[in-house]
Order: sequence, then C-alpha cells, then structure tokens
Amino acid sequence: MHELMGLPLLQILSAASLVVSLWIYVLLDGTDLGAGILCAFQRDEASRHKITISLLPIWDGNETWLVLAAGSLFGLFPLAYAIILSALYVPVFILVLALVVRGMAIEFRHYAPRLFDTLLVAGSLLATLAQGVIVGSLIQTIPNDGQQFTGTGWEWFSPFPLFCALSLVVFYCLMGEGWLIWRGTGVLLHRARRALPWLATIALLLMAGLLFWTMQLQETWRLHLQNFTIWLPFAGAVLAGEGLVWFGLKGGDHFLPLAGILVLVSSGFGALVFTLYPWIVPASITLHQAAAPPETQRFLLISFALLAPVTLLYNTWGFRLFSGKIR
Repeated sequence: MHELMGLPLLQILSAASLVVSLWIYVLLDGTDLGAGILCAFQRDEASRHKITISLLPIWDGNETWLVLAAGSLFGLFPLAYAIILSALYVPVFILVLALVVRGMAIEFRHYAPRLFDTLLVAGSLLATLAQGVIVGSLIQTIPNDGQQFTGTGWEWFSPFPLFCALSLVVFYCLMGEGWLIWRGTGVLLHRARRALPWLATIALLLMAGLLFWTMQLQETWRLHLQNFTIWLPFAGAVLAGEGLVWFGLKGGDHFLPLAGILVLVSSGFGALVFTLYPWIVPASITLHQAAAPPETQRFLLISFALLAPVTLLYNTWGFRLFSGKIR
C-alpha cells in the first residue's frame, strides 16, 4: 500500500477530508458566529437588522461543513469519535443547542427583533465558546486507555480550554468585523473599520500566547512548533494576511481586510493541524490506530468526493447570488 507522511495513503486522504471540512467550516461559519456576537455592540436597531439580513441566506449552508466533519470523524475514525464525544458531551451538547438557537434567531427575527437579537448573540457566543473548549481539550489531551475515555467528563473545564474558548471569541469577532466591512454600509461599516486594527492586535497576541502555552503542555507539541519547516510557512502566511488587512484598510478596499483575516485564521488552523499530527486523540491514539477498515474508508471517501464539490458549489452560488452591500 502506498504511503505518505509515514501513513497509508488511504488514511492520509481520510484525515485530509476531515481537516478540509473543519477548515471550510471555521472560515465560513466562524465569520457568521463572529458577526452574530458583534450584534451585542450595535446600539441601533438598523445595524442589527443589517447583520441578520447578511447572514440569513447563507448560515445554514455554512453549517453543512460541520455535519460533513462530524460524519467523517464517525465513519473514518470511529475510535476517536467514541473517545472524543464521551469526553466532551457537555460542550458538544451546548454547541448543538446554541447553533439551533442561533438559526432560529436569524430566521424569526422579524417577529420579535429585540428578543431574537438577544438570542442571536447568546447562540453565537455559546457556540463559539463550546468550539474553543473542544479544541483546547484536544490540545490539552483527553484521558483514555486506548479503547475508551477514562476521565470524569469535566476535564474541559480547566484553564487552558477556557483560554482557548475566549481566544476563539476574539478570532471570530475579528472575522465578523471583516464580514461587516465587506457587507456593511454607513455606521456599521465605519465602526467595523475602526475596531478592526485593535481586534487584530489582540488576536495576534492571543495567538502568540496560545502557541507558548501549547509548547508547555507536551514535549511533542514543543518539538513540532520549534520545527523550522512547520512554523516558517505559517509565519509567512501570517505576514501575508497582515499585509492584506493593512492594504485593505489603507486603500479603502472592502474585501481585502476579510481576505487577510481568513489567511490569518487559516495559518493558525494549519499550525494546529501540523502540531497535532499524527495524533487524532492527542497524544495517545494516532490516525492509524483509530482508522476504520480500508473498505469503509474507501466507500466514505467516494461519498465525500461527491458531496464536497456539491456543497462548495452551493456555498459559492449562495454568496454570489446574495453578494453586495446590505443597504
């Protein structure tokens, strides 16, 4: 069997399908969640209405990638799915409930704007915090005996996962500000352009703090992050993202700041993936150990190859159809 990066090619492709689904989800729905959180800082009803209108046509399509990622984890790496879900029942339940509330708030806002604006902020914030806690718990490591979860179920409620959760709120708000610059007008656009440099600075400081703290958790993480071949490309991507944001703000372009922010977030996501590789339940179960039988992976990869392009085309069509400023 052909190998790549020390693992069978089929398992690398399976891991890639999971990573791609999560990456696209973070870029698309992370922007939505950030915009939803920013509703809390809009003093006028018209600005909150514009934010909701900008999210209305595309929020449900964005969440499709989370469904694909969850399905990929369950089918392609069932052992990892069982251990991770057992350890994170509470944040996963909060995440699902918050996404339902967020969707309901967007769809039914016209019935009771004040109530559903509050639910939009609450749902977006809780979903973001839950996602940050999940990521932090994985980096912190999940106790298991190689076959099942052996912890109490409350390991996620500790300093590092909570710090990751708060950091993700800032990152998503940064993405939301980029979205508001691209889609907003008037007061909404002006506030977003003023807040973006401050949020970007805070986000970069938090990213540096996360990298430093991560290196203290595991010797393996420290060695990975100090590997020249890993951090150099991502450092270059961070500089490129910062350049796009700066030129976009200076030149008055309305899309470049969002593009630069997405490059920044992608660089952080990529650094996380390569830090954890080849573990899928860090740092005890590898991709190879958690992999489903080759026949199952082959079947599911064919399904993913059919579904992913259709979903991507749907997203692209939706963004193109409802593009432009919300006036």
